[in-house]
Amino acid sequence: MNKKLYLMILALSLIGLFSFTKTTAQAAGYQIVSNQAASRIEPLHNANPQSHYMWNLSHTVKLHNLKNFPNTTWTLKRVAILSHNGKKAVYFNVTDRTGQFNGWVWHGFLEFGPYQYHEDPNADGLNLIDPANNAANSMLSNYVLKKLFNDGYRGQNDLMKLAYYYGDQRASNATISFKDAVATKSLTINAANLIGMFEYPVSDIVNLIDPATKDMLLEKTGNGELGNNITLQIENFLKSNQSNQFGLWLNLSGSISNGTLALDLTCISTK
Repeated sequence: MNKKLYLMILALSLIGLFSFTKTTAQAAGYQIVSNQAASRIEPLHNANPQSHYMWNLSHTVKLHNLKNFPNTTWTLKRVAILSHNGKKAVYFNVTDRTGQFNGWVWHGFLEFGPYQYHEDPNADGLNLIDPANNAANSMLSNYVLKKLFNDGYRGQNDLMKLAYYYGDQRASNATISFKDAVATKSLTINAANLIGMFEYPVSDIVNLIDPATKDMLLEKTGNGELGNNITLQIENFLKSNQSNQFGLWLNLSGSISNGTLALDLTCISTK
């Protein structure tokens, strides 16, 4: 589906479910026509880097300037219809992930989807230990998780537990369904809503390290691209399923010097 068409339909679905019962609240020429909880939680990000203000609901106090939050993923909480000078406009009540910053903003200043930090694939700066060991795994995992976090994605506790369990099971050549895994770990998530990306193992890891010349040794010098390309692969998976939360398990094994480095990867998210 065309992206613009999808966003239009999504916005209308969030707005169209609300009643337009007129209230008596009025200030600064703004009248609250409707104020309802969002029909579903949606991530949002700034539509542009210009100055646009977040207000209190009565539109009398400027709370924050969106320009000061260029990398923030906002969470949609409520939707209101405000009337001003005879014209009605849709306002979103949003909050950041900490809950510290929130307010009302005209919906056109935001776009649906998490904030994405767009960076061309380049050296990840990781000097991976050779042969791969726990320290190398921690180094790579922390790098990927930090990039995902900076790009507006978040690790969800139950999904992380599930990814670790699922990854360990796969590493032991065991096969297990999402339903059985959720039951085994006593998790409070609906197995029917789970989706997974499995690379076991990643067979073209040299292409992730160095797409140009296929030089695996670059990961020993900090000039490889493994961390960036793994992150890109995961983000493409999450974007294709319109999700911004995940659980991740990855494991490096083998030797860079001997050309036997292998990566096992499990990423689990929700539909």
